[in-house]
Amino acid sequence: MKRIPQILIIAMVLALGIAMLPGQARAEYVIKFSHVVSPQTPKGKAADAFAKLVNTRMAGKVRVEVFPSSQLYNDNKVMEAMRLSDSDTTGIMAAPSLSKFVKFSRTLQAFDLPFLFNDINDVHTLVDSDLVEEMTQPLQRKGLRALTFWDNGMKVFSIKGSKPLRNVPDDFNGNKFRIQSSEVHAAMIKALGGTPQKLPFKEVYTALGQGVVDGQENAWSNVYSKKFHEVQSYVSVSNHSYLGYLVVVSNHFWKSLPADIRTELTAILKEATTANRQFAAEADTGDRKKVEDSGYAKVIDLTADEKSEWRKATAKVEDEFRSQIGDDLLKKIHTLLGH
Repeated sequence: MKRIPQILIIAMVLALGIAMLPGQARAEYVIKFSHVVSPQTPKGKAADAFAKLVNTRMAGKVRVEVFPSSQLYNDNKVMEAMRLSDSDTTGIMAAPSLSKFVKFSRTLQAFDLPFLFNDINDVHTLVDSDLVEEMTQPLQRKGLRALTFWDNGMKVFSIKGSKPLRNVPDDFNGNKFRIQSSEVHAAMIKALGGTPQKLPFKEVYTALGQGVVDGQENAWSNVYSKKFHEVQSYVSVSNHSYLGYLVVVSNHFWKSLPADIRTELTAILKEATTANRQFAAEADTGDRKKVEDSGYAKVIDLTADEKSEWRKATAKVEDEFRSQIGDDLLKKIHTLLGH
């Protein structure tokens, strides 16, 4: 039997050593995508679409696991988990409602302002502009990386009682309304004549059913998917403000990813965002019709004059938060939107 030359053995050992050097073989990165709503909502569908695209195109490199309906975290806990995360290989991603980010960037309160947007196209004009970098950049100092905005839709009001919400402040007087954790929302409810009540999303149905609150504001997909219409008498189509989400990830994890991985994920997120907008548009008409056909809450379209009165009543809210959001930023937004 022939002996292998010593120089060949050394070469083989060196080759194996080089092949096994740290960092040469990439481990699979895992992204845990947590959200609080049903998989059938625009956000739920977009999260699933993102996961499917990543798991198909980036198999062996990145795997996305989706946890809907607060199975992993609620919106408050998920952001804390992201901020504390120091893993290079497992990242947490979420899409909390924009109201949740106020404590990290007060400029984002602009999205909560009543009647800032005439319609969803105005929203897209803003989130597709360079202004959002100014609004989201402060999040990085808090351990969060903003990636994209996802729609749910324009919000409507619902109430349980003998009459719908039409006239302000008369129809709001004496009624309590569930709101997200937003001082802007609270100021808006007060301006309309009602009493705001902050409650977690998962408690809304029970609170409505038990009369803890009389009404709430939400996009059509949440009204239908969480069956709020079954414990309400009327839904007023006010389209008074935007309900959207900011897709974020642990900043530490994002920076730890190789550049090519970040590029691929960013491209896929762009596709998922396009899909999300379509899902939200479909829900805006489809879920409204489902509510109308259900035989529970009656849907009421506000007249132009009624909506004008709502606008006048809530106009002072923007002035109240102007210094927090930034007067210059608000001027830029109004100019961008052609107001």
